[in-house]
Amino acid sequence: MAPWAAVIVLTLIWFTALDHYGVWCHKLSATEKLNLRRQLKRLSKPAVTTIQTKYGDTYDCVDFYEQPAFDHPLLKDRKYEFQMIPSRASSQKVDMDASDIDPFDIWVNGKGCPSNTVPIRKMERKELIRTNMAAKLAHNISTDANQGGREFAILRTQESKRYYGGGMITSVYHPQVGKTQYSASRVKFQNGPDSIAVGWTVNPSLYPDGGTRLFIYTTTKNSNCYNTYCPGFIILRTDIPLDLLLKPYSTPGKTTYEKKVFVRKDPANGNWFLQIGIINATVGTWPQKIFTGLSSFANYIDWGGEVYSPAGVAPPQMGAGYVPVAQRLDYDCYGIQVTVINDQERVDYDPPSLKRYNSSPKNYSLIDEGNHGDIFQRIIVFGGNSSPSNNE
Repeated sequence: MAPWAAVIVLTLIWFTALDHYGVWCHKLSATEKLNLRRQLKRLSKPAVTTIQTKYGDTYDCVDFYEQPAFDHPLLKDRKYEFQMIPSRASSQKVDMDASDIDPFDIWVNGKGCPSNTVPIRKMERKELIRTNMAAKLAHNISTDANQGGREFAILRTQESKRYYGGGMITSVYHPQVGKTQYSASRVKFQNGPDSIAVGWTVNPSLYPDGGTRLFIYTTTKNSNCYNTYCPGFIILRTDIPLDLLLKPYSTPGKTTYEKKVFVRKDPANGNWFLQIGIINATVGTWPQKIFTGLSSFANYIDWGGEVYSPAGVAPPQMGAGYVPVAQRLDYDCYGIQVTVINDQERVDYDPPSLKRYNSSPKNYSLIDEGNHGDIFQRIIVFGGNSSPSNNE
């Protein structure tokens, strides 16, 4: 396996505990240590400057063409400028409204990285081990919804049609999870071996601070990882990092904060673009050439909640931590403007043939409230927790 595609496989593992930094307790073989050094070297790009967010995260501002994406063997030519801007026709088709990410309100310097650089979160050895284990875990349980403690409350497409994007506006919560668990609100696109998931997550195995963060998870024929930990996704913004800490959080029954996540395939150049917030900020792009199935279109999309817990550990909260109730958007985690870009390459605010799927109805649920028109369009609410005391 090529070093760029390697996800470190731990042959001598004790999954019985985490240290107080949240790093899996294990021993690495000589081969694994070598792969780790190679991966850490690849991710440790020379910084033009280093900046901090108001929440204490440190990012290196790396020259645009030095970012990890261009370590991908299919992108090493770096001749990509004309393909990295969404076409005008495609941009005009996206008209979704949500509370905005204000990039100027998260950085200590008030502006993010300088021009021609992109923010890459500083990575240490123990954090890379933790990240690889989180990616390996997500990949190993991806083939079966009921395998390995992963549960879903989602709305999903039923017919194998051609989809060229989609998204939703989701409320942002901070569900309670343990160190070995995660909880997420996300949209997933898939075709064959390829998939893209985007949204927010609380994942202490990935981020020990336990905060709610923006994330992407990319799976191709040769690799799978969070954010930019394997090459392929090209960051385009100087001021919006992929693992942005999303604060403040919503409080059930009081204040609701929301973010828009939207992914679309550009009809002009074939690349997939990630857009965040009211200004449709194009955070980055997945080049068409890194995919096989998704190089053409997606034939499956789902929206909603996903959680994971190891066997024998009580399931974590999803969404707001409560089983949802219809017509209660101020209390439950929701997705509004649940949309697809259909085979006519138009945004469809009321996608047909969608069906609910709850893998653990006793713990989690999703309600499809249908199309309410106007601002909300198609609405879903989802969430839950196995603990009765948290569902009162």
